[in-house]
Amino acid sequence: MIRDQSRADENSFRVSRSKQEVLQDFEKLIEEKKLFGADRDPAIRDGAAFDRALVKEKGKGTRFLIRKVPSRAKLLRYWTRLFEDAIAPYALFDVLSARIHEFEHRENRLLFGKGRVIYDTEIFQGEESIGELTLSFASLRDLTLGVLAYLSGARLRVVYIEHIRLTVQKSGYASALFRHYERLFHDLRFNQFRLNASLAVGGYYWAQEGFDFSEKSEAGKRKAELRALVKERGLPVREVEIGCLNHAYDFARFRRELRIPVYRDAEGSYSSKADARFREEVSLPLGKAFLLCSAPWEGYKTIYTGPRRQDNIPGSSSGVRPDVFPSV
Repeated sequence: MIRDQSRADENSFRVSRSKQEVLQDFEKLIEEKKLFGADRDPAIRDGAAFDRALVKEKGKGTRFLIRKVPSRAKLLRYWTRLFEDAIAPYALFDVLSARIHEFEHRENRLLFGKGRVIYDTEIFQGEESIGELTLSFASLRDLTLGVLAYLSGARLRVVYIEHIRLTVQKSGYASALFRHYERLFHDLRFNQFRLNASLAVGGYYWAQEGFDFSEKSEAGKRKAELRALVKERGLPVREVEIGCLNHAYDFARFRRELRIPVYRDAEGSYSSKADARFREEVSLPLGKAFLLCSAPWEGYKTIYTGPRRQDNIPGSSSGVRPDVFPSV
């Protein structure tokens, strides 16, 4: 089922809460071939390396194998740990696949792997496949919640943006989709988004969206790299300016008025130096150019709780969403 996100925000539908109703939702998704088991192979970084007979049809950018459906008891255990009674399986599938603008999800499914539930889809614009998206959801024990919370079994619920690829540039779709998911997972009481900023959409984009370095030491490494670039190019940047950069989004916004030349390849990747691959020279703001040319980084974004107003999220138990997500 595909729903238009603009209509979805205006209408809610009944949420299944009981164990029996959740199990009925599972049966419906299994019958429609929308729910499977999945195994991961951490040694394989690129889904295209899988035997196409073993991996899902498109075989791009994924790191899991389709398996038979787990037992109903295991499905129910995973679901309850992640979502409690906040949303039913079919309702979640429906709202994850909301149509936004002229883009919609097809060939999508829920996969139950070891310790995670995965949502995987192709993205279409009209009849043309223009990308892919893989999300996974996990419930983790985390000492950052505090010792008492840890000992009592309190958990950190995380949305992992595992893979996203879009061939359509500057459509605004990625931003609109992420806003939709921020509202949804705020309402479902998740705590964080996590990702690797080497995803096709790129580290600069995620920094602009408020993602920060997962490792505290990463900012120091990036500042050292930026100092080297400034020195190499002879740029009018003071040390005190670089010293103030402590977050990924600080780098993304840094010295927008100062533009430098960098080089782009045919696939849209960037390098600070021209060579046989990176031939097209483009002029970009310093911070943007730096992040686009930098090595990937592990990132996270906290899903903040903030002011809320009455505004339905389809399938959610609270039926409300935050008025504004703080920009960080």
